[in-house]
This record gives sequence, C-alpha cells and structure tokens, in this order.
Amino acid sequence: MKPIQNAGGYVGCTARPYPIAYNTAISAGTVVKLSGGLVVQAAANETTAILGIAAENHPGTADALNLRANGTEILVYDNPELVFECPAPTFAASGGSATTVTAATSAVASTTADIFNGGFLVSPKGNKRAITDFANASSTNTFTVPSGETAAASDVYTCYPPVGFITGYRLNTTFDGLILSNTGLSNIKVVGYDFERKMVRLMAVLHALGTQDKDAT
Repeated sequence: MKPIQNAGGYVGCTARPYPIAYNTAISAGTVVKLSGGLVVQAAANETTAILGIAAENHPGTADALNLRANGTEILVYDNPELVFECPAPTFAASGGSATTVTAATSAVASTTADIFNGGFLVSPKGNKRAITDFANASSTNTFTVPSGETAAASDVYTCYPPVGFITGYRLNTTFDGLILSNTGLSNIKVVGYDFERKMVRLMAVLHALGTQDKDAT
C-alpha cells in the first residue's frame, strides 16, 4: 500500500512512531493495527479498526546497519483521512460473450449478487467497460458489461470495484494488496482509481484514531 494524500487533497503524508515488539516483522506498505497497544499486521480479512500503513521496514531481527530493525518503535502513516493505493485486483476469466465476462468462483470468490455493479473491468487489451450486473451461480460468476470484445478462458481482467465498495476483497499474502474474496475486509473502502497505473485508491472505514464511516458496524 502506498500513501497518496488525505481526503481534503493535501499530499504531504507524514508518519508517526508507535510501539512495536522488538521481534515483530512488518514490511513497509503493510496495513497495520494496534493490539495490546503494539503495532501488528492486520489480518487478511480484518474487521477491526486499522491504524494505517507501515512507513518503514521492521524485520524484527538485529541489523548492524539499522538499529531500528529490531527496535521498539515503528513509523506509521496514521492519518484517519489518509488516501492510499495498491494495484487493482485481477482475475482470470473462464470465458464470456460480447456482453459478459465469466469467472470461476475460485477466481472471483464472491457470492453477493450485484456487489460489483458500478465498478469497471479492464481487459488485457486495455478496454474498459462498466459493470452493470454481477450474478453468482454454484461454480461461475458472471459480470455483465456493455457490448465489446469477447473474453477467452485465461484472459486476465483487472477489476475496479465501485466507489464505496467494502466487503468483497481481502488482503493478499503480503498484506499490501487486494484479492477478490467473499470473506472480506470491512474496514477499508474504495474511494477512487488511477486507470493508467492500474491502481485502486482506498480509505479506512474503521480507524484506531477515529471512525470515518459513522454507519459502519
């Protein structure tokens, strides 16, 4: 994850120190939270408040060239209004038609109808189409899009979930990107895109220093 600006447009992102256990390993760009007053890595499907984005590496082992490597502080971008970004999630299509793109439920692990409506799919050729419907079946999910190129099996599509999207993704295995998933985050939401760079922009819904979305539960 990379900090971009705050919600008001200010681009001067700053980080502050927080306590961390000396042997906790955290990489810069990782989504982090507080646990027992200490910074730890957020869970892949975190549902509690996050603190922000780690601003430095903390490998948790001694390094003669970096005394902070196993120190008891770590810098975190902790602004509750921080806008940050990561690569937009991708999936391999299983096929489709001129107006649909299909994917196995193992590739797009979501069973919530219409959850992607209002978002966008971008094909390997760079064609962007709005998602007008999302339907789930036992083994296949179907995105409905305006008429265009026909998806072939194994074509890798980039998915831009709709603005306000919350629960249809989880953190990846390195905890600095997103994977489409039904067991998703409920504390990070989509707030925008950078299509040229294939990035999705995000904000905290639940934050340790203040809840951004008062309706969030």
